[in-house]
Amino acid sequence: MERWGGANHPLVKAVAGISVPLFLALNFPTVFLAILAGILFYAVALPGVMHTYRRRYRIVGRLKLALRLAAKTFSNLKESCSRTLARGLEKRHSRKSLQREREARLRRYRRERTRRKRQQTREALAQQR
Repeated sequence: MERWGGANHPLVKAVAGISVPLFLALNFPTVFLAILAGILFYAVALPGVMHTYRRRYRIVGRLKLALRLAAKTFSNLKESCSRTLARGLEKRHSRKSLQREREARLRRYRRERTRRKRQQTREALAQQR
């Protein structure tokens, strides 16, 4: 059985592992954010580089490949943005047409109700005479 005070205990390692980032986050937020950004960049860049090597690009690390990847990324982004914009415009158009339809139905209902009330009033006056 291991001692609680021993450095090899998993609980001691977990507390030490959590305490350092927590200390940095609370006392030096810019340092913590810089470290976090570096970790995230590494986590994103490493799969990207691995993907590039798996695709067997012969010009890895050259400007031409970087430009090609950037152009492809921007074209995909532009295409997805235009699709999203088109969907949003379609939804807005359908909402507007539904709203106009509801308003037209309400106007017709009010007009009909007013006509019926007038008719009832005329009939009531005619019966009184």
